[in-house]
Amino acid sequence: MDFEQVLLQARDIHRVYKLGKNKVHILKGINLDVHKGEIVALTGHSGAGKSTLLQILGGLDRPSEGAVEIDGTNIFKKSDDALSQFRNQTIGFVFQFHHLLSEFTAIENVMMPAMISGKNKNELYGKAEYLLDEVGLGHRLKHRPGELSGGEMQRAAVARALMNDPKIVMADEPSGNLDQGSSNALHKLLWQLSRKDNRTFVIVTHNMDLASNADKVIEIFDGRISKEQLNQVV
Repeated sequence: MDFEQVLLQARDIHRVYKLGKNKVHILKGINLDVHKGEIVALTGHSGAGKSTLLQILGGLDRPSEGAVEIDGTNIFKKSDDALSQFRNQTIGFVFQFHHLLSEFTAIENVMMPAMISGKNKNELYGKAEYLLDEVGLGHRLKHRPGELSGGEMQRAAVARALMNDPKIVMADEPSGNLDQGSSNALHKLLWQLSRKDNRTFVIVTHNMDLASNADKVIEIFDGRISKEQLNQVV
């Protein structure tokens, strides 16, 4: 597929952490583009800086140097409060652990990002129901996380990430805690969601099957991009 519109740009991203008197340079000048509708896989060994990079791209952490623009907005020129609001309205997140709230049902968990942004719960039910149906959980609306399988909980987390119609979804090892069958089903779901509605995903993964099906694979080594590969995905 051909992707034209650049949705996210990262330029000269550095991240340095202070540990006592020492400094640890995790990211060392990352430059990358993500296009609208693209699935980008971030790969590399543990400790290479993949998750740190994803957190910065998603505005969960600020870089020591560099800039990130999402749809033309330089996100780190915003105050902490404004950045938090921007994340809620613009970026969806899926993590290795689902982070569903145990006391709420699946549909209540999915509605949560929109409720945080101040929307009325009664007006959100239909959309949350649609999203759960889209991820194959239309029959699990009233089930709490403890009543769902691992794969179902991650599917609910994906639906939650889509609740505010984000421009981009950041996923950090989303299938890392799943068995092979559930992992394959989740990967297929992410691909279908991207193609159906031209959704954009940036996914940190060790799973090379998922990476091979991404539109672009970016390999991180020692805080730098060591390889960038476009896959011929149709």
